[in-house]
Amino acid sequence: MSKVVPLHKIDLNSDRGHAFVVDATRAAEGVISDKDLEAKYELSAVDLRNIAQDPAVGKAIRAERESRLRSGRAARELAAKAFVRAPAVLDTIMSSADSNNRHKIEAIKELRATAHGGGDDHSAAVGEKFTIVINLGGDVEKYETNITPKPPVDLERDNGDQWG
Repeated sequence: MSKVVPLHKIDLNSDRGHAFVVDATRAAEGVISDKDLEAKYELSAVDLRNIAQDPAVGKAIRAERESRLRSGRAARELAAKAFVRAPAVLDTIMSSADSNNRHKIEAIKELRATAHGGGDDHSAAVGEKFTIVINLGGDVEKYETNITPKPPVDLERDNGDQWG
C-alpha cells in the first residue's frame, strides 16, 4: 500500500504539484467538483481549505487559470461538460409531437453528427501542447509549441513512390 504524502509538502513545480494546481483550477472553474478534487488527492474539506490559504498555491492557481483562459482550454472543457446534455435535448426535440418537422430534421442531423464524431474534430486539428522545461538550478527555461497530428498513411494505397 502506498503512503500518501501530505500535499502541502509537495513542491508545486513537481509533476504531482502541477497536477494538483491544474485540478484545483479546474475545480475553481466548475469543470470538476471540490468533492472530486478531495477524492482524487485524498483530502478532507478542511485540508482543502488549509491548502487554499497557502499564498504559493493561490499564485500558482491564478497563473494556471490565466493560461487556461488564454489558450481556450477552460472554455473547451466547460463546453464539453455542457455538451454531454445535448443529445438528450436533441432527442426530446426529435421525439416531441409538438416540434415542427424542420426542427426534428435538424435534431436528427446533429445527433448523427455527434454519434459519428462530427467530421471536424477540432481537438485533432489543434493538437496537443508540448512543453519542455529545462531546470538549470536557478534558471528555468520553458519552451512550448502545439503539435498537430498528421493523418495516418494508408500503406495499401501508398506504392512507396514519393516522387510521383
